[in-house]
Amino acid sequence: MRSTPPSPLQLDLDLLHDLLDVDRDLGPRHLVRAAREVRGVLTTLVLSLAAREGLTLGSGSRDELDRMTRRAGTYREIAERLERVAGARVVKGPSLARHYPSDLLRPVGDLDVVVPDEAALWRAVDEVLSRQECDGALYTEIREGDRKHLFVGLWWAADDPMLDHEPNVEISTFAFPGEHGLVPVRAALPADRVGADVLALAEERFQRPFTVKDMLDLSLVLTGPAAPDPAALAALADEYRLAPELLQLCERTIAAHPVLAACVPGDLVEELRAPAAAEQQRRDALPAVAEEPTELPDRIEAGLPIYGLQLGESLERRAATAAEDLPYPGGLIARTPIADFLMVSGELVDPDHHQRALAELARRGPAAPRS
Repeated sequence: MRSTPPSPLQLDLDLLHDLLDVDRDLGPRHLVRAAREVRGVLTTLVLSLAAREGLTLGSGSRDELDRMTRRAGTYREIAERLERVAGARVVKGPSLARHYPSDLLRPVGDLDVVVPDEAALWRAVDEVLSRQECDGALYTEIREGDRKHLFVGLWWAADDPMLDHEPNVEISTFAFPGEHGLVPVRAALPADRVGADVLALAEERFQRPFTVKDMLDLSLVLTGPAAPDPAALAALADEYRLAPELLQLCERTIAAHPVLAACVPGDLVEELRAPAAAEQQRRDALPAVAEEPTELPDRIEAGLPIYGLQLGESLERRAATAAEDLPYPGGLIARTPIADFLMVSGELVDPDHHQRALAELARRGPAAPRS
């Protein structure tokens, strides 16, 4: 027998005081200070709640809330442009914001986009550049046999670079990168939009611990009008090998606060237990992962990410519609429709290696511009 559906989550400052362990008698600035320490710009939600509850916001608080409101608006406009790209889908971000009350602003981080293939990726990149001038790009490749998974991150200066991190649009040809040697890349998003958003929250566990922001996102999704069926969501988590992570997020949410505990259906937790245990057993049976290789050919062979160091200061819209490998003795350059990238295995790059790559580009000549 199914448990009673949870009631909608009522967000207020009292709840945030409890979740962030801030004494209510200390005043609102202490709550803002605690929110700043949470990954995921949770301050936006605190200021938004304060404005809704009639607290006095000074010029600094109002300006910060205005900046984040403008950023959210920019992301929405970019997301609308991306609807022109067949198969492009926005996950998290504006998609999760649909579950928040209309008079509150969900924390605004990056805009995450998944596309079906490389052609769609460069079309999506072009749509972003048509709306927003960008200062630079990140480029990553993951190769699985003959298949190449691509990631492009586009960024530009924040309205207040001294206080805010740069706005960033991240576009990839894969839904979930997983963890090498444990959970493989899963390229396609689930057809169900809400299910995809929940799995994207669970996938974050491979990059970092869960935070209050994740718990609030989950609680609002699970108590909203579009809340997924528990059995269907658990089956989806099982299919995408994310049952352990989603179960952990549910249990962390339940343990965080009684109000959040009431948001997580008991059916969902029970439906997740068996697939989570089976997936964990599968992972435990895998051979130990050797230390990651640092040489580029070895990383490519192992299916590990290789990263692009942008060569040249600015992006440009070129005639090419796909990335091209430019191998040269001791290195590899990816010539893409927006920039050339020296492919490397990590953050530190030998300056001599960088100079050799620039010399190779000078020898080959510039890429053809778009007519």
